[in-house]
Amino acid sequence: MRRKEKHTFYNYQFKHTAVKITDHPHIQSIDVAEALGIHPIMLYRWRQEMREGKIKDNEQEARSRSELLDAKARIRTLERQLKALREENVILKQAERFFPEKKSRRSGSSPNTKGGAR
Repeated sequence: MRRKEKHTFYNYQFKHTAVKITDHPHIQSIDVAEALGIHPIMLYRWRQEMREGKIKDNEQEARSRSELLDAKARIRTLERQLKALREENVILKQAERFFPEKKSRRSGSSPNTKGGAR
């Protein structure tokens, strides 16, 4: 049975920075790859992805990350509100068992009348 190889995933910022360093005229790509501990082919692929627009610049990454954090905060707030409302609903259902006459008045029918006539 073959063991699975460990794969390292690099974030966009790391890739973007590595590609920008290789754009310097006096720095060779192979030296950058060696310094970062990555295979030179991977660096060349990142350069191609950057040209094709698959690797975004840092401003776009920061904006999308900010939007994601805002959305996560909003989700947490909504989940807390939902939890509180569910607890309130449980309490109201329990109270309804102790005060059944309140429910019958609210529904518009009285337990003492027959046929719906008042």
